[in-house]
Amino acid sequence: MQAGTREMKHTRQRSLIMLRSFATGFVAVTLLAWGPAAAAAEGDQVGQRFASSFAHEAKGEIDEALNDMLIILRGDAKHYVATLRSGWLYYIGGRYADSIAMYEAADKLAPSALEPRLGLMLPLMASERWAKAEVVGKELAKLAPRDYTVRSRLAWIAFAQGRYKEAETLYQAVLADYPSDLEMMLGLAWTWLREGRKPEAKGMFQRVLSIRSDNVQARTGLQSL
Repeated sequence: MQAGTREMKHTRQRSLIMLRSFATGFVAVTLLAWGPAAAAAEGDQVGQRFASSFAHEAKGEIDEALNDMLIILRGDAKHYVATLRSGWLYYIGGRYADSIAMYEAADKLAPSALEPRLGLMLPLMASERWAKAEVVGKELAKLAPRDYTVRSRLAWIAFAQGRYKEAETLYQAVLADYPSDLEMMLGLAWTWLREGRKPEAKGMFQRVLSIRSDNVQARTGLQSL
């Protein structure tokens, strides 16, 4: 009787061990199978949010486009692209302080990248924080000395602050690399106009109009001579 009882106990113990082993294995296999699927599903949701955001932006629905990015960031606060794009959407929505905060956050996530600081210059310039924008621009110029965007923005910053001789030098330097750039031609023309160099300004405005006869800025410049 005792031997039979011991055998029954051993049998139950073996059954429990087998059941636990099966359960553990089942959970492990289930997790392995579920993990990639969940990751893929999450990736699909992020992709859908980006697609939705771009579609909203194309229709001028900036708040909706931004909301898609903020939903991504609620799930992953360190998502670089969503952070960077939020900075852009805040900027075009006129919320410059929020844009600055997002671009600075993106810069911390990718400290060796140029684009967050290029983006940061936009709301700084839009809010006329010229000194800070210039500091950022000059830091970028050290990293990318002949970058078009950096130099053209530094030229505009100098112009906006009335430093016309410096603006002239910067516009001419960019035009030396991009001789067909109408924006830089216009920048130089307006700089010359502010310096009182009307013949040079007139010639540059006319040069722009010889390429784009419908250019409003060039026509306005000529009318102001």
